[in-house]
Amino acid sequence: MRWENLYVAGTGSALPSRIETAQDAVAAGRYTDRARAVSGYRAVRVAAEDEPGPVLAARAGRQALERSGLRPEDVGLVLHAYSGHQGRDVWSPASYVEHEVLGGGGAPAYEVRQGCNGGLSALELAASHLTARPGSKAALITSGDAFHLPYLDRWNTDEQMVYGDGGGAAVLSTGGGIARILATASVSDSSLEIMDRGLGPWTRAPFEGGRAVDLRARKRDYFEAAENDFAFEEVLARLQKGSSAAVDEALSDAGRDLASVRWCVHTTFPEPIAQSAVRGPLGFTREATPYDWLLEHGQLGAGDQLVGLHHLVETGAPEPGDLLLAYGVGAGHVWTVAVLEFTPELRP
Repeated sequence: MRWENLYVAGTGSALPSRIETAQDAVAAGRYTDRARAVSGYRAVRVAAEDEPGPVLAARAGRQALERSGLRPEDVGLVLHAYSGHQGRDVWSPASYVEHEVLGGGGAPAYEVRQGCNGGLSALELAASHLTARPGSKAALITSGDAFHLPYLDRWNTDEQMVYGDGGGAAVLSTGGGIARILATASVSDSSLEIMDRGLGPWTRAPFEGGRAVDLRARKRDYFEAAENDFAFEEVLARLQKGSSAAVDEALSDAGRDLASVRWCVHTTFPEPIAQSAVRGPLGFTREATPYDWLLEHGQLGAGDQLVGLHHLVETGAPEPGDLLLAYGVGAGHVWTVAVLEFTPELRP
């Protein structure tokens, strides 16, 4: 979808102060040297007991709103994305974020549950809202996750993936900003959802049996139960097809090509996947991404792209006129790609 007069007006992030290195995890018996060497993750941020995902999201949201120069009453929608437990069961973390950032000004607040693609999914949904409602000035999107034992083992829950705690945010505006949103595209292949669901029985409640979430076992069960020897190759082909389709559609709608894009922010995959599935096929160097910096923080649930974009802006790396491609994929599977162009407001 090509967007007109739609901008990122401000960005924000909230990263806990406590750092746990991969070496710390190895010494504690929670990680292995081999896994550390393969994945490339060097450290994660670990949230305190009073820093669940919505608290981190609200902190990032306040920063994004301040950087945007807009007022709380200008925001007509709040979308909060997350992957894991939000500090309470059966409540609305999105409404908490709205109240903490906007003071309960009345903007509708909704949750977005799309795994690692949550932040970009929220961006595209917010873009649709602002375009469909000419009177709307701005929307706030946030992400926030904190991954703790015994519910989730950040070092072992998923194959090669290591999860870090943090919050990200962006304010979208129809009145200008630091980056213009040229286009977004989302592509789905729901035949792949079973890899994250697994083949086991349904559970009646979260954390049933007191066992930590084990996404590795779910994938392993799926592949071991496959009816032929080509299941893995078929999955790879579907993943590559969905990824290419989302990238091609977003660039086509933006009227740009990959050669003209200078920057990329993507899900903080382990190094082999980041290279084979994103940077390699798209032709980006590591230096064109905040990836090395993110390896010091882990995979931030729904917020890699929001936090990565904020980091690029804060470091002053992009120049007005530079193009950025934001790439995400989440369980389901849904890919979302956004093409942004930095504006002169980046250098006020």
